[in-house]
Amino acid sequence: MTGTANDTTRHASEPRIVPATATDGLDIAAFTVEHYPGDALGIPAARPRLNWTYAREVPADAQILLTLTRRTPGSAPREQHTYLPVDGNVLVPWQFEPLVSREEAAATVQVVSASHQPLGAPSATLRFEAGLFDEHDHVADFVGPSWAEAESDHRHLPLVRTEIELKAVPVRARLYLTALGLVEAEINGRKVGHDALTPGWTNYDNRVEMWTYDVTDALDAGANAMGFWLGDGWYRGRLGFDGGYANYYGDRLGVFAQLEVEYADGTTDAVYSNSWDRRWKTALGPIVCSDLCEGERYDARLEMPGWSEPGFDDSDWKPVAEVFYDPARIENPSVSPVRAHERHDPVSIELIGSTDDGRGVWLVDFGQNCTQRIRLNMRGLDAGQSVTLRHVEVLEPDGTIATRTLRRGQQCDVYTSDGADAWWEPRFAMHGFRYAQVEGFAGELTADDMDCRVYHSVMTRAGDLETSDPLLDRLHANAVWSMRSNFVSIPTDCPQRDERMGWTGDICLFAPTAAYLYDVHGFLSNWLKDVRADQVKWGTVPFYVPFVPLGVWAHPQAISTWGDSAVEVPWTLYMESGDPQVLADAWELSRDWIDEVAGYLSEDGVWDRRPDYPLGQLGDWLDPTAPPEDPTQAMTEKELVATAFYARSCAQATRIAEILGHEEDARRFAALRDKVTAGFLARFTHLDGTMTSDTQCAYALAIAFGLLDGEPVRKVKAGNRLACLVRESGGKVSTGFAGTPFVLPALTMTGHNEEAYALLTSTECPSWLYQVTMGATTTWERWDSMRPDRSLNPGGMTSFNHYALGSVAEWMHAHIGGLEAIEPGWKRFRVAPVVGGGLTHASTSHLTPYGTAAVSWALADDDPAAVDLTVTVPVGATAVVDVPGHETEELAAGVHRLRLAR
Repeated sequence: MTGTANDTTRHASEPRIVPATATDGLDIAAFTVEHYPGDALGIPAARPRLNWTYAREVPADAQILLTLTRRTPGSAPREQHTYLPVDGNVLVPWQFEPLVSREEAAATVQVVSASHQPLGAPSATLRFEAGLFDEHDHVADFVGPSWAEAESDHRHLPLVRTEIELKAVPVRARLYLTALGLVEAEINGRKVGHDALTPGWTNYDNRVEMWTYDVTDALDAGANAMGFWLGDGWYRGRLGFDGGYANYYGDRLGVFAQLEVEYADGTTDAVYSNSWDRRWKTALGPIVCSDLCEGERYDARLEMPGWSEPGFDDSDWKPVAEVFYDPARIENPSVSPVRAHERHDPVSIELIGSTDDGRGVWLVDFGQNCTQRIRLNMRGLDAGQSVTLRHVEVLEPDGTIATRTLRRGQQCDVYTSDGADAWWEPRFAMHGFRYAQVEGFAGELTADDMDCRVYHSVMTRAGDLETSDPLLDRLHANAVWSMRSNFVSIPTDCPQRDERMGWTGDICLFAPTAAYLYDVHGFLSNWLKDVRADQVKWGTVPFYVPFVPLGVWAHPQAISTWGDSAVEVPWTLYMESGDPQVLADAWELSRDWIDEVAGYLSEDGVWDRRPDYPLGQLGDWLDPTAPPEDPTQAMTEKELVATAFYARSCAQATRIAEILGHEEDARRFAALRDKVTAGFLARFTHLDGTMTSDTQCAYALAIAFGLLDGEPVRKVKAGNRLACLVRESGGKVSTGFAGTPFVLPALTMTGHNEEAYALLTSTECPSWLYQVTMGATTTWERWDSMRPDRSLNPGGMTSFNHYALGSVAEWMHAHIGGLEAIEPGWKRFRVAPVVGGGLTHASTSHLTPYGTAAVSWALADDDPAAVDLTVTVPVGATAVVDVPGHETEELAAGVHRLRLAR
C-alpha cells in the first residue's frame, strides 16, 4: 500500500507480546451481559454470557479476574471468582453454577498479571437478575373487569386496585408485571418504572412477556396500595387495515401482578393478583376509550383522586374476575422496553382558527416526523370543555392537516376537563406525526404548554455517518428516524396509519442497515420467535408478524423477499454479533422456509409458481413506474426477483447449516443453491450480459447476490448495462423495495462508482435526495409520496415514514464511510472508502462487540491528489484497508493515520 502510517501501525499477523510488568492502567471500557445494553432485571438466561471491551491492547500473558457476588432472596450474598484468558472477551460462557429464579448477580472484571497483580481498575459493577424461570413461579392470576363489556371498539377502560399491609420497610421488592392488553402500574400514587405500551406485542396465543420492576423504594411499612391502568392495545384492540380486526387474541383484559418483598430480617412476603381473596377490585376509569391508531379519549371528570393510594374508599368498586391464561406461556423478555426518549420543542405555533365558543385552534410544527406523544397543559378550561389533538405527518398544499393518508388511524386524542388545570398525555395510544392541530385550547398556546417526547424501544446507538454534503447527512438522518419510529415493540412498516404491522419484507431489506445503526440483537431475535410461531401455525412465513388475517392478506402464502426474512434476519444478526446462538434459535425457521420453497420450483430451479392469493408475488414492490393504485405492477419479472432472492437464501442457509454442524442440510442447500442459480442464469440472462428484464432491479440482484460470479465476463457486461441504465435514466432511481438496497452495491462491485454517486446524489424524482429537497425528515414509502407541486400521492397506501428505502444507508456506511464487516462479529472489518460524489470528507463509526471501529477521510489540504485516512481499530479486531490502487494492509488495535494517493 502506498502511504505512511504512524508508529501504531502493524500487521495483524505479526505477534506482539508485551510483558505484563511494562504496562499499567489497563481499564475495562465496557462490561455487559448477553445482548442487554446495561444492567438488566428479569433476564431469561440461567447461564448468561458476558462481554467486555478493552480501552487499549492487553499483554498476552495477562488474565481477567471475574468476580461475582450473588444472592437469592432471604439468603446471604456469596462471592465467587475465576481467572480467564484475555483474548476471549465476547460472549464468554458462564463460569459458575446456573442462576436460579430471582437470583441477583453483581459482577466486575479486571485485568491482572500472570501472578494476579492488578494491571488496571476493576470495571464498573454490572448488575443483572434472573427472572422467574419456572411455570410454578407464576403464582398470580390474570384479573380484570367482572362486568359484561361491549364486544368491540371504543370500550370504556377499567382500573384495578388492591391494598396490602407490610410489617416493615422492605430491603428488596420486585413487581413481576404483565397483562392481556396493556398495563401501567402505580404504587402509592406513583407510576412504576418508565416503560410504555407494556408488555408489548407478541403472539399472545403462544407467549406474553412479563417485566420485572424494582419497587423497593416505592413501598412503606404498613399500608400500601397498588393500582393498574388497563388498555386494549394489540391484545383486543382493532388491528390493521381494511377495517381491521378486533379481539383477535381475546376480548377480556387482565393484569398479572406478583409483588415479592424481602425484609431486613431475611423473611419474605408476597402478594398475588387473584379473584378469590376479594381484595382486588375494579372500576371504570377516566379513559373513555383508547385505540393505538385512532387515539385516546379521556374524561377528567371521571378521575378518582387517590385511587392507587392506601385508604381510598373503594366500597363501590366491584371484585375482579379471573381471565384464564396458561402460565406456561409467560416468559421473561430478551428485548428492551418501549420508553420516552428526547424531547421535541415546537419550531412554530400558529393560530389558524377558533372553535364555536371562541377558543383557539392551533397548528404546531415539531420539526420532525417520528413516533411521539404530546403532554399538554390543559389550563383555563371549564368542566366539560374538551381539547382535541389531531396528529399528522404532512400538510396539504393549502396548509391544512393531511388526514386522508391515515385512513382509519386518525390519531385523534380528546381530553375533557373537570375544571382543574392538569398536564395530560395519552397512555395507550401512540402517534406518528410532525404536525399537531390543537383545537379548543383556552388562551394562547405556547411552547411551555407542551412536552413532546419521542418513543421507541430502548436500543443502544451503534453507528453513525457524517459527510461534507448536508443533503446526504439529512438522508442518513431520515433513515435513522424512520427506523426509530418503527422499532416500537416490533419492527413495523409505518407508525401512523391504520396498519403498523410487522411486515417481513421491509425488515428483510432493512435489517443490515438497522444492525449498523443500533444494537438490535435482542429486539429482532425476540421478534423472530413470533415469526417461527406463525410459520408453524400458517404453514409458511406470513406477510407480516404477528399475523392477523386482513383483507387480501388473510391467507398467508409463500412470497419472495417477505418470506426470505426467515434467513436474512438471523444471518444479519449473526454477522453483526458473531453469536451462533441466534442461528441455532432460528434454525427451524430458516430450514423450513428453504424446504417449503424448494417444493415450488420448476424443474429448472426457477420459482415461478404463483402464490394462491389475489396479489401473487409482490416482486419489485412500489417500482416507481407502477401506478399509484397497483404497486405490484413492476417492470422486473416477478419470477426473476423471486428466484434471485431464493438463491441468496439458499447460499445463506448453506453457511448457517455449516456453522451449526448440520452437514447433510448444508450439502442439500448447496446443491439447491447451485440448481437455482443455474436456472436463474438459463431463464433470465443472455450470453451478452443482458437480461430478460432490462431493468436496474434485475441487474442489481444478479450482481449483488453473486449469481454471475461464475460467469465473470457476463458479470462485467451486466455491470456495464446497469451503469448504462443509470445514465439513461438521468440518474433517477428505477427500483422498488426489492431492488433499491442492491443497486448501488452492484454498481460499486462492477467498478461503476461514478454512476453510483450520480444515482445517490440526484435530486430529481424518483430519487433519495428528491425526498430531502421536499423537506422530508423521514424516509417515504413511495418515491413520490409527495408530488413536486406538494400534492400527496393519490394512492391509498401513502406513508411518509417507512424505513425500507432507507436501506441505502448500508451502502453509505460501507462505501462513503468505508466501513463494513468481513467476519462475523466484526472480528475483521474492511476499510474501503470510495471518494466521489463531490465529497471532500466523510466519517463513520460503528460500535462492534470489541468496541468502536471508525473511519474518517478527507481530501488533503496540501495535495489535491491525496486523501488523509484515519482508522480506529478496537482491541481484538483487525482492519483490512482495501483501497483500489493500493496494496491491501492489515491494521491491529489503535488509531492509524495514513495518506493515500487518489
